[in-house]
Amino acid sequence: MFDDPNLKFLYRIVRANFKTPFFPPKVGFITTYRCNLKCQMCKIWEKQPGNELSCDEIENFFSISNKFSWVGVTGGEPFLRKDLAQISEIILHNCKDLCVIQFATNGTLTETILETTERIIASKNSKVKVLFSISIDGVREAHDKIRGVPGSWDRTVQTYLRLKSFPGVEPRINITLTNDNADTFEDIFLSIKDKFPPLKIDDIGINIFQKSPFYYANQKLPDLEESLIIKTIDKILQFRGSHFSYNNFIRRAYLKSYKYFIHNKRPSFNCQALSFNCLIDPAGDIYPCNVINKKISNIRDFNYDLSDFWRRPIVNELRIKCFQNDCPSCWSPCEAYSAIICGLLKNIPQAIRLL
Repeated sequence: MFDDPNLKFLYRIVRANFKTPFFPPKVGFITTYRCNLKCQMCKIWEKQPGNELSCDEIENFFSISNKFSWVGVTGGEPFLRKDLAQISEIILHNCKDLCVIQFATNGTLTETILETTERIIASKNSKVKVLFSISIDGVREAHDKIRGVPGSWDRTVQTYLRLKSFPGVEPRINITLTNDNADTFEDIFLSIKDKFPPLKIDDIGINIFQKSPFYYANQKLPDLEESLIIKTIDKILQFRGSHFSYNNFIRRAYLKSYKYFIHNKRPSFNCQALSFNCLIDPAGDIYPCNVINKKISNIRDFNYDLSDFWRRPIVNELRIKCFQNDCPSCWSPCEAYSAIICGLLKNIPQAIRLL
């Protein structure tokens, strides 16, 4: 229907407001659970690394299941995989409808990240955006303490600055709000702006601390101080971008909706897990999202054909439960962003309130 991948993605978003996609437009791919930092709010680094999909298996999957518009590559720290450039090339070569390939990284492996990015730029077509979500959670000393490794702030900022010079690459700073840093958002922003004066609020993404028994393995950590988070959200919302942008809108919508979630203990939009997106772990196991501790299948079990898996009754049953928020009922940005864009047309009054 559309030759342009971006128009096709827009069509899939609009259609998803009214009907479940026949194939998930978006997938999160956890390439590894290995991590080189020791973050306080995440215990992935304590996991014993298991078997990871080989490049041949990843090739098998993306050569058959190749209708993704958005592939999010994450970890652990994905750039610890020595074959990440090859994995990226596999995704870019096979997914002809791809609009975005996104990397979530702590940004400390600067040279590896830059070398991999050069290969990605050489492999991609001009219509594919390369996004980086680079984590910074405090000013220098605070960030290093939260992330558990001295010198990590300097390396991360250096990675961000150097990626800014790559054509076709959009690096963004991602801040995860926790009890330890929620009241320092402006200080964090200004500390980065000191190194990169053109920095705008549009360049910042926000996550809010989320527990997950199988992914982050951090369920034993203290809960968020809700009053502190609400106060911080209100301060962040006072920052307005210089112009309308998708990132600015989705950040504000996520934060405003999070306040609703705190007050009502349920999301303001229906979850899109197993509707618009799903999650694949390093071993090829499929989960609805990074919060629900329910392995549904493995990509090998259906011969790497996600279309076949997507139509199975067990998937539809769990999809309906997620949509009705009959689940842990989180507001994790991995699912929140999809829920927002796939619910705007069905809930115009709520959409207007998010502007």
